[in-house]
Amino acid sequence: MSYRVYFLTLGCKVNSYETAAIAKLLADEGFVETQEPENADVYVVNTCAVTGEADRKSRQMIRKARRVAPAAIVVAMGCHTQMCRDEEGADIVVGTDDRPALVPQLLEKLHIRGEREKAQDLDAGTRFFEYGSVPYQENTRAVIKIEDGCNNFCTYCIIPYARGRVRSREREAILSEIRDSAKEGYREFVITGIHLCSFEKEKGRDSLALGELLDEISGIEGVERIRLGSLEPSCMTKELISMLKRNSKICPHFHLSLQSGSDSVLKRMNRKYDTVLFRRVVSDLREAFPNASLTTDMICGFPGETEEEHRESCALAEEVRFTHIHVFPYSRRDGTKAAAMGGQITNEVKNRRTSELRAISDRMEEERTGDFAGKDVEVLVEKVREDGLVEGYCREYVRFLASTTEEAAQGDILVGKVTGNDGFVLTGEGFTHLRG
Repeated sequence: MSYRVYFLTLGCKVNSYETAAIAKLLADEGFVETQEPENADVYVVNTCAVTGEADRKSRQMIRKARRVAPAAIVVAMGCHTQMCRDEEGADIVVGTDDRPALVPQLLEKLHIRGEREKAQDLDAGTRFFEYGSVPYQENTRAVIKIEDGCNNFCTYCIIPYARGRVRSREREAILSEIRDSAKEGYREFVITGIHLCSFEKEKGRDSLALGELLDEISGIEGVERIRLGSLEPSCMTKELISMLKRNSKICPHFHLSLQSGSDSVLKRMNRKYDTVLFRRVVSDLREAFPNASLTTDMICGFPGETEEEHRESCALAEEVRFTHIHVFPYSRRDGTKAAAMGGQITNEVKNRRTSELRAISDRMEEERTGDFAGKDVEVLVEKVREDGLVEGYCREYVRFLASTTEEAAQGDILVGKVTGNDGFVLTGEGFTHLRG
């Protein structure tokens, strides 16, 4: 008998990757994934805990699973359940440090396997649990997880408690997964983790270890593009940036996690840099990659944030000219130091400041598309429309819509000149295939 399993994933790319990993393990046991939750025999909710709202939604989705599929075994996994093991409505609850226990527990519950695997075979949160090659992609991009955990303990963040300390994946396992995906036809690879620059930190390495890994990845046949996940400014040394510049496969798009443009707020957040260092990193990246896209995350209304501190954030954002800012109102998260701080900001003020910063982001994003006028770009095709136009992203991670002079398909890389833009989308005509 084949059991049907439905997956609901909340949160980040790492969570999505881990859902795909569990799906692979269950497929190996004969489970069949379904897109119809009401018909599922097993309903898996991969939870998130990054904010208080994420916690609330995780609880809500677990209860919904019980309503939608009352006969199913409901499994709750992930960051939220790492912090809250007695989740009502779930039949099986695993966190992040015992996630590999999910499969043997499920098999035991279904009476497929009579005895649970020995505890010593399960990840205890002190090493990277290896799933092998995981079939997780975003359209035409393969996503590769190389690291888990974080040692920073920012005052607003629950992730070090939910994910544990830094632990890195073995290089050969990473390279093997990329070789497998390249053979499947994937040409762009997104390198991700909870704290990407801490790759091999537990081995006493600095961020140059990441640069070395990227050099190894770039040598794999079929790899055309390497795109990096979120990067910590404090890890972006001149030496690492020089390594990135020498690697022709690196996409000139860098997500630098800023959080605030005010030094006093950064200090209260326990961030490991100040605005002087951030400006230096931006300058070094722009010197190495003159047309680079820079994106970031920023929090509005952190405890004690004054109007002056908010204006400092807005001013730095405009100075840097980010391609896009992911703006979030501060979300109070029980268990973090920031939750107990005085000077909590009202929702009204947080929402106003968030709207102001988002308006700055929207304006800069549209201005950024104008920087590409007349430039030659490479576009990785994600979709060929019925009218013959192709959609995709250029190396700088700006969405593109173009006509072609040759037949194109999903996964092709086309080259051509930017002729204009429609809001945040670049446009072009007469694109042709990239040839070696």
